[in-house]
Amino acid sequence: MLKQNLKLSIILLLLLFAKNTVTAQVKSDAPTPFSDKGLVQWDYHSTVIGEDYTIYVLLPPGYDTTKTKYPVLYMTDGDWNMTVAMNCFNMLRQDYETTEALIVGIGYGNRPNQRSRDLNPATGGPKFISFIEREVMPFIQSKYRTTDNKALYGYSYGGMFTTMVLFEHPSLFNMIFIGAPGNGGNELIPSAKKYFANNHDLNSRVFLGVGSFEHTTAKNIEDFKTYMINQHCKSLDIATAITPNAGHGAALAQVMQNAIAFAYCKKHKEITIPVKDLQQYTGTYIIAGDTTKSKFKLYIADNKLCFVNNGQPPIAFVPFAKDSFFMYENERDEVFFHTEAGKMYILYSPLHEKPTRLDKVK
Repeated sequence: MLKQNLKLSIILLLLLFAKNTVTAQVKSDAPTPFSDKGLVQWDYHSTVIGEDYTIYVLLPPGYDTTKTKYPVLYMTDGDWNMTVAMNCFNMLRQDYETTEALIVGIGYGNRPNQRSRDLNPATGGPKFISFIEREVMPFIQSKYRTTDNKALYGYSYGGMFTTMVLFEHPSLFNMIFIGAPGNGGNELIPSAKKYFANNHDLNSRVFLGVGSFEHTTAKNIEDFKTYMINQHCKSLDIATAITPNAGHGAALAQVMQNAIAFAYCKKHKEITIPVKDLQQYTGTYIIAGDTTKSKFKLYIADNKLCFVNNGQPPIAFVPFAKDSFFMYENERDEVFFHTEAGKMYILYSPLHEKPTRLDKVK
């Protein structure tokens, strides 16, 4: 009898431990190749939900040749969002200095798609975020080199889900991306009001986007941004972007690209410099050591410092510091003005390249 009671006690303890501690149940010991895009996938059994999922992982460029740790971008609807995200990063790298991220998509593979259950806050949303927090995140951290910086992206139902996560799990992610929330954005402000009834700050970077043809959602997103700004949170950074001439499906790629650019691309903050101070930079410049003596002209037009060469359309140099400028056409490059022995010169600095010096000749 004593042995039977002891055995029963051990079983009860094991059940209690299993209830409160979730461990990864990966169905294979190594990822298998996914298509020809450099993605890999893991078949994963969730103890929290009791079903199988597919976890897609895209490693950033150079991951295998460095020891660098990377931020993680988690994405709902991984079955189709992964390749879109990959292409967004590929395109943005051409124009911006980009922070690379490990991209993780959570999907269903060849199984029935349960997004309407898992991403709906009124149905499976609470369990799904528990699955991400207690299973997916520890699994990714155990397999890959990651930092503590985490972001969550969702579109449509996924936008409803990320809204819930923002206010009900405010410390779980550093960044939240809300794309075209499937309820028209009608729960954005109510969710925020419920949160701010007991809180005074929100430490997060938040991006919201939608296509302009979703008129109600677009209005609710902009009203939400205004409401959030009016809360005067010290730790909140919020941005929105409405994709022109696009409906729910057509806007998806652009909304994602805008979210990724907001979070991972270096963008300069334009400042205002009086025209009288810009005048000192005008004149004719030549590349130092250039025997062809090609000339570049800087002049003021529409209160902006403009650059022109060989009859090409002028480009505005936009200030981000008193003597530092960038170009919206290519924010990877920066322009710095210096004075040496009473003579002014420019250092034109493309990203990851040696700067080019241009001397002012008149």
